[in-house]
Amino acid sequence: MLPLIIIIPIGTAFIISLFGKSYKKLPEILANLACALAVVLSFWFFYELRAVNYQPLVYKVGGWIPPIGICMVVDGLTAVMLVVVNVIALMAVIFSVSYIERYTDKWKYYTLFMIMLTSMNGLVISGDMFNLYVFLELGTISSCALIAFGTGQEELEASFKYVVLGTVASTFILLGIAILYGYTSSLNMADIATTLSMGHSSGIIALLSVLFLVGFGLKSAIVPFHAWLPDAHPSAPAPISAMLSGILIKSLGIYALVRIFFNVIGII
Repeated sequence: MLPLIIIIPIGTAFIISLFGKSYKKLPEILANLACALAVVLSFWFFYELRAVNYQPLVYKVGGWIPPIGICMVVDGLTAVMLVVVNVIALMAVIFSVSYIERYTDKWKYYTLFMIMLTSMNGLVISGDMFNLYVFLELGTISSCALIAFGTGQEELEASFKYVVLGTVASTFILLGIAILYGYTSSLNMADIATTLSMGHSSGIIALLSVLFLVGFGLKSAIVPFHAWLPDAHPSAPAPISAMLSGILIKSLGIYALVRIFFNVIGII
């Protein structure tokens, strides 16, 4: 069941992009249905965690065993984040039904919305650094497009600032991941944490702390890395502004930062 939290929104985005232009009501129906299913799945993970005495749920993609294979992980914090992300996304997409009527090409809006939801769910359950970075970039690109959805001067300027600062942030994060891989020869979070815990890595940890703090600080608009945020919020459509402030910068920035500092680097 764990991959469905990613498959449902990305599959919905694919279907909307194919048929949304021809069937006007299809995008909003599918988007609302997909978000509702994601909410149900999120609460179901709580039930599963309770059944296994709150031990992490791990899904090995393709049957490949970590650290070689990709894995998806749900623990207590992940389950809480999934509920918050998908409940707010459901409320935002319900509000979008009437709000988005003022814009043209609704199907593009709902396609980007579903891609953004996919990125947040994927990042939250990612068990390795590479896929965390992939979902991080997917969320950044889709949110940039949604901020500029009105195509006005203010919207385009705000989106451009977000793209530039987001690129700088991605560079810091990617450099940190590259250093981690070069030092530990692994991208799996649990495997990296085990290697770093053996000691003799204080210099590496200090460098990684700076790189990730700057990178994810820009993504989450932590002061003093918040220059893009005052322009992005008023420029974006109202549901997207709610997603930005409510969950996007929290999941792509704060959650990822906390997860790396607590579970990977382990300096706190």
